[in-house]
Amino acid sequence: MTKKRFFLTKQATLDIQEITEYIARDSIENAIKFADELLEVCRSIPEVGHPEIREIIHKNYRLVYTLRKEKIFILQVFNAAKLFRMQNIELE
Repeated sequence: MTKKRFFLTKQATLDIQEITEYIARDSIENAIKFADELLEVCRSIPEVGHPEIREIIHKNYRLVYTLRKEKIFILQVFNAAKLFRMQNIELE
């Protein structure tokens, strides 16, 4: 099965950058590894038939995404203990 292309919103890009910088305070190597893991989770999001907002949990982080016109848009990436709020999300 062909994996769909995924697209990060500006917010999701900032979220991953912030998470990576936080982890890098202790270990740059772990930060890079974790960012790679998050991006791999984005690549492996299962194909679904409804363009609803969905989420995947990876370790302690929640990746919120939607499908639009055969494309996956990662909306936000944040600590799983926090609630998702659809604010300032721009699909490009």
